[in-house]
Amino acid sequence: MASSSVLDAVEKDDEEDLQTVEKPLNERQKLANEVKKAIEKSGKKLKTLAEHKADVQKKKDDARDAAMSRRDAEERSKRAEAERMVRKWDMNYTSEDTDLKDDGLKVCYCRYCGQYSMILDVSVSTLPTRKSDGAHVVNEKRRVCRRNMVEGQAKLIKRKGGLEKQYRWFCKQCGLFLCYRSVPADARGKYTFIVKDALTDNLGELKEAGVIIKGRPQ
Repeated sequence: MASSSVLDAVEKDDEEDLQTVEKPLNERQKLANEVKKAIEKSGKKLKTLAEHKADVQKKKDDARDAAMSRRDAEERSKRAEAERMVRKWDMNYTSEDTDLKDDGLKVCYCRYCGQYSMILDVSVSTLPTRKSDGAHVVNEKRRVCRRNMVEGQAKLIKRKGGLEKQYRWFCKQCGLFLCYRSVPADARGKYTFIVKDALTDNLGELKEAGVIIKGRPQ
């Protein structure tokens, strides 16, 4: 009985030894081990998959931020150049200068009375329009938009999605409703909305309609 127990124990140890024998590595596993040993030998930290993904995402974010910074710098440069043009108009322009060369700026007039009311760096007709009321949309952060109007009271307008607050601007000469913003005059906003058919930068239209141009940029 004792010899049988010893034999069973030996057979059990042999089975455990067989179970602990490592399986041969395939080529991919061998290569992975070699790379791991090389990295450990170089002293570099072996990154986990999560760390690697985080690094890749950070590089993408940095590249995006750099591209946005370059674009913002270009827009600021263009806006500064346009503002210099505005100052040039301030010094040299009068309403009688109908043959003045186009420096990229557009003087906009009230369609009803011809009063100079706004300076833009694009034509009103090329601006995108708002679906709700057809107003022309001026992005104040990207465009030159200088108003020569009278600020009126705010008004609540009922829209499909709820109530909209408009801070309105009117013509100095005739009082025509010309444009509106979502914030007061002393607050920084993103958009100015020019009322449909309220302003024009086409002098020919005013002449055909018999409207006398009034005012000058100041």
